Amino acid sequence: MNASTVWLSCGVLRDELGELYRQGQISGELRFLDSMLHMDPLQLQTKLKESLGQPGPSGGRLILVYGDCCGRMLDLVREYRVGRVNAINCAQMLLGRTRYRELMKAESFILLPEWARRWKEIIQTELGLSADVAHDLMRENRSELVYLNTGLAPVPRLELAECAAYTGLPCRIEPVGLDQLLNFLVEAESAASIRSKGEVGP
Repeated sequence: MNASTVWLSCGVLRDELGELYRQGQISGELRFLDSMLHMDPLQLQTKLKESLGQPGPSGGRLILVYGDCCGRMLDLVREYRVGRVNAINCAQMLLGRTRYRELMKAESFILLPEWARRWKEIIQTELGLSADVAHDLMRENRSELVYLNTGLAPVPRLELAECAAYTGLPCRIEPVGLDQLLNFLVEAESAASIRSKGEVGP
Protein backbone atom coordinates (compact mmCIF):
# COMPACT_ATOMS: atom_id res chain seq x y z
CA MET A 1 0.00 0.00 0.00
CA ASN A 2 0.98 3.61 -0.56
CA ALA A 3 3.02 4.98 2.35
CA SER A 4 1.70 8.51 1.74
CA THR A 5 -1.98 7.61 2.02
CA VAL A 6 -4.02 9.40 4.68
CA TRP A 7 -6.96 7.44 6.10
CA LEU A 8 -9.64 9.75 7.55
CA SER A 9 -11.96 7.51 9.53
CA CYS A 10 -14.79 7.47 11.99
CA GLY A 11 -13.41 6.72 15.45
CA VAL A 12 -15.69 3.67 15.70
CA LEU A 13 -13.05 1.80 13.64
CA ARG A 14 -10.01 3.15 15.49
CA ASP A 15 -8.96 -0.23 16.94
CA GLU A 16 -9.54 -2.10 13.71
CA LEU A 17 -7.60 0.32 11.49
CA GLY A 18 -4.88 0.52 14.13
CA GLU A 19 -4.51 -3.25 14.08
CA LEU A 20 -4.29 -3.39 10.28
CA TYR A 21 -1.66 -0.65 10.48
CA ARG A 22 0.35 -2.57 13.10
CA GLN A 23 0.18 -5.69 10.93
CA GLY A 24 1.55 -3.74 7.97
CA GLN A 25 -1.63 -4.35 5.97
CA ILE A 26 -2.12 -0.60 5.51
CA SER A 27 0.39 2.21 5.72
CA GLY A 28 0.41 5.98 5.77
CA GLU A 29 -1.30 8.18 8.35
CA LEU A 30 -4.41 7.41 10.38
CA ARG A 31 -6.73 10.29 11.31
CA PHE A 32 -9.94 9.86 13.30
CA LEU A 33 -13.03 11.92 14.13
CA ASP A 34 -15.26 11.30 17.15
CA SER A 35 -17.77 8.56 16.39
CA MET A 36 -20.52 10.53 18.18
CA LEU A 37 -20.57 12.92 15.22
CA HIS A 38 -22.60 10.18 13.57
CA MET A 39 -25.54 11.33 15.72
CA ASP A 40 -25.45 14.81 14.12
CA PRO A 41 -24.95 14.47 10.33
CA LEU A 42 -24.69 18.24 9.77
CA GLN A 43 -21.96 18.59 12.38
CA LEU A 44 -20.19 15.56 10.91
CA GLN A 45 -20.33 17.18 7.49
CA THR A 46 -18.78 20.37 8.90
CA LYS A 47 -15.98 18.46 10.65
CA LEU A 48 -15.27 16.45 7.51
CA LYS A 49 -14.95 19.63 5.46
CA GLU A 50 -12.55 21.06 8.04
CA SER A 51 -10.46 17.89 7.98
CA LEU A 52 -10.48 17.60 4.21
CA GLY A 53 -9.30 21.20 3.98
CA GLN A 54 -6.11 20.37 5.87
CA PRO A 55 -2.96 19.63 3.88
CA GLY A 56 -2.83 16.08 2.64
CA PRO A 57 -0.01 14.01 1.20
CA SER A 58 1.68 15.39 -1.90
CA GLY A 59 1.74 12.66 -4.50
CA GLY A 60 -0.38 10.46 -2.24
CA ARG A 61 -4.03 9.71 -1.56
CA LEU A 62 -6.63 10.67 1.01
CA ILE A 63 -9.28 8.06 1.74
CA LEU A 64 -12.53 8.58 3.66
CA VAL A 65 -13.35 5.53 5.77
CA TYR A 66 -17.01 6.48 6.14
CA GLY A 67 -20.31 5.14 4.95
CA ASP A 68 -23.38 7.19 4.03
CA CYS A 69 -23.16 9.08 7.32
CA CYS A 70 -24.14 12.54 6.10
CA GLY A 71 -26.25 13.82 3.24
CA ARG A 72 -23.39 15.31 1.21
CA MET A 73 -20.81 12.56 1.57
CA LEU A 74 -20.55 11.92 -2.17
CA ASP A 75 -20.41 15.66 -2.85
CA LEU A 76 -17.48 15.96 -0.44
CA VAL A 77 -15.68 13.14 -2.26
CA ARG A 78 -16.08 14.95 -5.57
CA GLU A 79 -15.32 18.45 -4.26
CA TYR A 80 -12.14 17.47 -2.45
CA ARG A 81 -11.07 14.82 -4.98
CA VAL A 82 -10.55 12.10 -2.38
CA GLY A 83 -11.25 8.38 -2.25
CA ARG A 84 -13.87 6.65 -0.14
CA VAL A 85 -14.69 3.08 0.84
CA ASN A 86 -17.62 1.68 -1.12
CA ALA A 87 -19.83 0.72 1.83
CA ILE A 88 -23.00 2.15 3.32
CA ASN A 89 -21.79 2.02 6.93
CA CYS A 90 -19.08 0.70 9.25
CA ALA A 91 -20.97 -2.48 10.04
CA GLN A 92 -20.97 -3.42 6.37
CA MET A 93 -17.23 -2.70 6.22
CA LEU A 94 -16.61 -5.31 8.92
CA LEU A 95 -19.17 -7.87 7.80
CA GLY A 96 -18.99 -7.58 4.03
CA ARG A 97 -22.03 -7.00 1.84
CA THR A 98 -23.45 -10.54 1.91
CA ARG A 99 -23.41 -11.07 5.68
CA TYR A 100 -24.62 -7.52 6.28
CA ARG A 101 -27.63 -8.11 4.02
CA GLU A 102 -28.40 -11.34 5.88
CA LEU A 103 -28.43 -9.57 9.24
CA MET A 104 -30.57 -6.73 7.89
CA LYS A 105 -33.04 -9.25 6.49
CA ALA A 106 -33.16 -10.85 9.95
CA GLU A 107 -33.91 -7.39 11.43
CA SER A 108 -30.79 -7.47 13.60
CA PHE A 109 -29.55 -4.34 15.38
CA ILE A 110 -25.77 -4.32 14.99
CA LEU A 111 -23.46 -3.06 17.71
CA LEU A 112 -19.80 -2.33 17.01
CA PRO A 113 -17.42 -2.47 20.00
CA GLU A 114 -17.32 1.29 20.60
CA TRP A 115 -21.08 1.67 20.16
CA ALA A 116 -21.67 -1.10 22.68
CA ARG A 117 -19.50 0.63 25.27
CA ARG A 118 -21.31 3.93 24.66
CA TRP A 119 -24.86 2.64 24.29
CA LYS A 120 -26.22 4.76 27.17
CA GLU A 121 -24.77 7.91 25.68
CA ILE A 122 -26.38 7.08 22.35
CA ILE A 123 -29.80 5.79 23.35
CA GLN A 124 -30.44 7.73 26.56
CA THR A 125 -28.58 11.01 25.99
CA GLU A 126 -28.41 11.54 22.23
CA LEU A 127 -31.72 9.92 21.25
CA GLY A 128 -33.46 10.67 24.56
CA LEU A 129 -35.26 7.34 24.67
CA SER A 130 -36.66 6.16 27.97
CA ALA A 131 -36.60 2.45 28.73
CA ASP A 132 -40.27 2.07 27.85
CA VAL A 133 -39.96 3.89 24.54
CA ALA A 134 -36.70 2.13 23.61
CA HIS A 135 -38.25 -1.22 24.51
CA ASP A 136 -41.35 -0.64 22.37
CA LEU A 137 -39.43 0.88 19.45
CA MET A 138 -36.79 -1.81 19.29
CA ARG A 139 -39.18 -4.72 19.74
CA GLU A 140 -41.33 -3.34 16.93
CA ASN A 141 -38.47 -2.91 14.45
CA ARG A 142 -35.68 -5.32 15.47
CA SER A 143 -35.38 -8.98 16.43
CA GLU A 144 -32.03 -9.08 18.22
CA LEU A 145 -28.85 -7.25 19.18
CA VAL A 146 -25.72 -8.54 17.43
CA TYR A 147 -22.35 -7.52 18.85
CA LEU A 148 -19.52 -7.69 16.31
CA ASN A 149 -16.53 -9.07 18.18
CA THR A 150 -13.32 -8.21 16.33
CA GLY A 151 -11.26 -9.69 19.15
CA LEU A 152 -9.32 -6.48 19.70
CA ALA A 153 -10.97 -5.54 23.00
CA PRO A 154 -12.64 -7.46 25.81
CA VAL A 155 -16.31 -8.13 25.11
CA PRO A 156 -18.27 -5.57 27.20
CA ARG A 157 -20.61 -8.17 28.66
CA LEU A 158 -22.06 -5.92 31.36
CA GLU A 159 -22.89 -3.17 28.87
CA LEU A 160 -24.40 -5.67 26.45
CA ALA A 161 -26.57 -7.14 29.19
CA GLU A 162 -27.73 -3.66 30.21
CA CYS A 163 -28.49 -2.70 26.61
CA ALA A 164 -30.43 -5.93 26.06
CA ALA A 165 -32.50 -5.29 29.18
CA TYR A 166 -33.14 -1.66 28.20
CA THR A 167 -34.26 -2.53 24.66
CA GLY A 168 -35.96 -5.83 25.42
CA LEU A 169 -33.97 -7.61 22.73
CA PRO A 170 -31.91 -10.78 23.05
CA CYS A 171 -28.20 -10.25 22.45
CA ARG A 172 -25.67 -12.51 20.84
CA ILE A 173 -22.00 -12.16 19.92
CA GLU A 174 -20.79 -12.70 16.36
CA PRO A 175 -17.03 -13.02 15.75
CA VAL A 176 -15.72 -11.05 12.77
CA GLY A 177 -12.27 -10.76 11.26
CA LEU A 178 -10.65 -7.82 9.53
CA ASP A 179 -10.47 -9.32 6.03
CA GLN A 180 -13.63 -7.64 4.75
CA LEU A 181 -12.52 -4.25 6.09
CA LEU A 182 -9.11 -4.67 4.48
CA ASN A 183 -10.74 -5.51 1.15
CA PHE A 184 -12.78 -2.30 1.28
CA LEU A 185 -9.65 -0.28 2.12
CA VAL A 186 -7.54 -1.83 -0.65
CA GLU A 187 -10.31 -1.26 -3.18
CA ALA A 188 -10.71 2.38 -2.12
CA GLU A 189 -6.98 3.11 -2.25
CA SER A 190 -6.60 1.50 -5.66
CA ALA A 191 -9.43 3.61 -7.09
CA ALA A 192 -8.42 6.92 -5.47
CA SER A 193 -6.74 9.67 -7.42
CA ILE A 194 -3.28 10.86 -6.47
CA ARG A 195 -3.39 14.37 -5.04
CA SER A 196 -1.20 17.00 -6.64
CA LYS A 197 1.31 19.08 -4.70
CA GLY A 198 -0.40 21.64 -2.43
CA GLU A 199 -3.87 20.28 -3.09
CA VAL A 200 -6.00 20.71 0.04
CA GLY A 201 -9.53 21.39 -1.09
CA PRO A 202 -12.02 22.00 -3.89
